[in-house]
Amino acid sequence: MNYKNLFSLLLIIMAAANSDLMGIRRGVARTSLDDSESATQLKTLLGFNNPSLPGDVPTYYSPGYQAHAKVIQDFLSGERDFYRRELGIDFALTAAVLDAKQWGQVQRRGPYGVPNVSLAPPYLALIPADWNDTHLGIPPKTEDANPLLVKEVRDSGQEWKATFFRGFDAVIGHEFGHAATRVYGIKPPTYWMDEFLATYFEIVYAHKKRPDLLFPIRIFNLAGLDYPHPYSTLDEFEAQMRSFALSPPNYGWYQSMFWKRGEDVFARKGLLYLTEMKVAFPVGGTSEELSNVELLRKLDRTCPGFTEWANSLQSASAQPRN
Repeated sequence: MNYKNLFSLLLIIMAAANSDLMGIRRGVARTSLDDSESATQLKTLLGFNNPSLPGDVPTYYSPGYQAHAKVIQDFLSGERDFYRRELGIDFALTAAVLDAKQWGQVQRRGPYGVPNVSLAPPYLALIPADWNDTHLGIPPKTEDANPLLVKEVRDSGQEWKATFFRGFDAVIGHEFGHAATRVYGIKPPTYWMDEFLATYFEIVYAHKKRPDLLFPIRIFNLAGLDYPHPYSTLDEFEAQMRSFALSPPNYGWYQSMFWKRGEDVFARKGLLYLTEMKVAFPVGGTSEELSNVELLRKLDRTCPGFTEWANSLQSASAQPRN
């Protein structure tokens, strides 16, 4: 099995973890059951009596993984502090860096290893203690990866596997973005817009406060542009997400394309773009049923280029649909 097939396992797990949240991401209110589930997860975590790192984002970790826990705590506490200061987004957050045994008791959906953040209080962020123990087929072996990316990493004096893992750690910033989107008061009108905004939160923070992560994040996402993508339009993304039928590699390709567009928007708009999205798509505002064509035109009025970007997706080389 090649790395793309193995990596597809990771992506399907990510999609499965997110499937229960789709109604919420379309603006449906949280129920008490959602809150109860988050509370149950936190109660289970605290029952382990794991060591922890106190601070703005209390971080619990399976014994032996303090160093990784500190990396994750620094990222999330920095992101939380940045958005609290810049946009007034404030919510309590707990993080957990867990081995496979403890992970399975806290997060019962899917196998071990997919970063996620609950979207109801108490907010809990999860990330695996050791990427090498996930058995998800990542990172791709150097002989299977894009040789230009491998060369770029090596020419920078870094190691391929370590660089890929650092980029994968940063995915927790995207998950933070999903929660922050709601707390800030943005109601994404489509699935793809929700994913784009979550990634935009990660992009802004990385550029503003974590330039050391820009390179591994870039490598991680550029690798995704090589994944097979029989579906490539935004309309197809919406249809496939509604039926939960999008293939894992195809899902990863879309996520990398959202990152690519997000980088372009950041270069023009920076942090201001999130404020503009809150005005354009407020929680509690008049609900709009927009086609993707209408949504793209609306987005173009704030930052031109969305329609052109969407057309580039449509013209992407299609592959056979199995």
